[in-house]
Amino acid sequence: MLTLSVATSAEARKRQSGQQHGPDSSAVSGEDTRRAPRTQNRSEGRSARAGEAAGTANANAGASPFTAAMDKLVRACLQQSAQFQRWPFEDIARIAALDERQRAALEELRSAAGAAAEKLTADCPQDVPAPAWTRIDAVARSIDTADSSLASVEPALQGFYAALDDEQKAHLLVDLTPPNGQVRADERAPEQRGSHGSQGANDERVAGANRWVGLCEQLTAALRDWPTSDIERGVRLSEPQRIAFYELVTESLRAAETLARACPPETALTPARRMATLRVRLAAAREAMSAIQPRLMRLYDALDQEQRRRFAATR
Repeated sequence: MLTLSVATSAEARKRQSGQQHGPDSSAVSGEDTRRAPRTQNRSEGRSARAGEAAGTANANAGASPFTAAMDKLVRACLQQSAQFQRWPFEDIARIAALDERQRAALEELRSAAGAAAEKLTADCPQDVPAPAWTRIDAVARSIDTADSSLASVEPALQGFYAALDDEQKAHLLVDLTPPNGQVRADERAPEQRGSHGSQGANDERVAGANRWVGLCEQLTAALRDWPTSDIERGVRLSEPQRIAFYELVTESLRAAETLARACPPETALTPARRMATLRVRLAAAREAMSAIQPRLMRLYDALDQEQRRRFAATR
């Protein structure tokens, strides 16, 4: 995930004092996920759309790979805003012993990050819609908003980093890197995290900071993992509906292969390069979701209301 190597001193010090952060799944399956069912008005849930929304929200309890990947992409938008606000600019200035020119560059970065955080807060989806077709729309909005904010910050980040000399960069790296070269818990992909005990709200905040980590890998796996037998059996597809479903599966597999080729690995070391890498990964994820959306819409158009509910519960 986008993580400034120069912008994590607070977390590093917490780790050095022996604090352990819980897994990112606490943020995925915790309070944010529980919000979706509460926002549905069950007293008015007789309508077809409310029924579909409730079915998908209930399916979230099982968190299928595809649902989890989309939810992650939607929620990461607002969490990018929180990350911008947590960049410890005063610590950076102190550790690197900045001169006046470098301080001016840092102030430009602070201003750009603050403006981007405000835009993200205003424009990001505020919750994850339940029906699959609106969820994909929310994913597109989340990615587009995040990419726009990153693009607005990137020049200032590059300018500040270029203003530092090698010794200052080294000081920041040494001071802000956890002991023994350990990877921070919140920087690992979800499947790499252990089952450490929860630290409460602070863990959820820290784990949520890097919700972009592993986004390509998780989405690629989800696009390859359609439970075809369960859907055919549970949704009771007619022959025309089965054709539409397998067109969706075929397009998903094609999108997964394209995504896997297009996403660069998350191995960049410099802050500016990390941001550039993240933007490429976001663009690849956006393209993959756009590729499958028409097929998904065609399938939903072919299903009746009860089948849509069953599909949401299955997937």
